[in-house]
Amino acid sequence: GGDASRFSLGLSGGSLVELLARELPPALSATPAADPARWLVAFCDERLVPLEHPESNGGAYRVS
Repeated sequence: GGDASRFSLGLSGGSLVELLARELPPALSATPAADPARWLVAFCDERLVPLEHPESNGGAYRVS
């Protein structure tokens, strides 16, 4: 069993960045119990590039 008070999520890039940037804020507003401060988010990226690099998945989320 896992810890019910924590939510873990691995994110890739591509079209998922735009989808989450558009859909996640309204979903969180509609669900007050979904506290992002209790989330563990990992960015999955096979490219070893800095966040500032145009191909960085983590960087894409930072600017969205």
